Amino acid sequence: MRFHMKKTIFALTIASLLSAPAMASKEGFYIGADISANDIESTSFGMGFGLVAGYDFQVAPQVVIGVEGEYRHFGEDSGSYIEGFGWKDKAYSYGFNVKPRYFFNDKFYAGVALGLHNTTLDAKDDFFGSIKESNTNLAYGIEAGYEINRNVVIKGGYKAYQAELIGVTFDADTFYIGANYKF
Repeated sequence: MRFHMKKTIFALTIASLLSAPAMASKEGFYIGADISANDIESTSFGMGFGLVAGYDFQVAPQVVIGVEGEYRHFGEDSGSYIEGFGWKDKAYSYGFNVKPRYFFNDKFYAGVALGLHNTTLDAKDDFFGSIKESNTNLAYGIEAGYEINRNVVIKGGYKAYQAELIGVTFDADTFYIGANYKF
């Protein structure tokens, strides 16, 4: 009887371990890049790009918190207002983000991002001259992604930046799609 009881307990233990959801470890370093469509104060700055490097900490079976450094080039805008006179603006940002993400299964996640960035506007005007100003600001957004395999993640999302530059509050909206490589 005792031997039969040990076999039953052993069989139940193995069955419970096999039926538990298997989540591979999500911790580790990563780098990434994306392309983005950017809008600053209702002006399309065209295509831009972002570069990230960070580390993911797995704090629960389905929760990962990423800490990353980011550089974002918002793109450029230019035009002319009188023949021979025009302007060219470009904007970029760099800073740190904290990104808690929830994994719905082993592959698909959704999360939020909160960051502290330094945003710079570089404006050149043929008539009025040039101005370059930077300001520290908050960035926030949402992101969803899919892990193709252990190393490659495809991601897409939205981020908002708000900075006080040249006496005006600039709102920047960024929609991006890209990929991360995990080491």
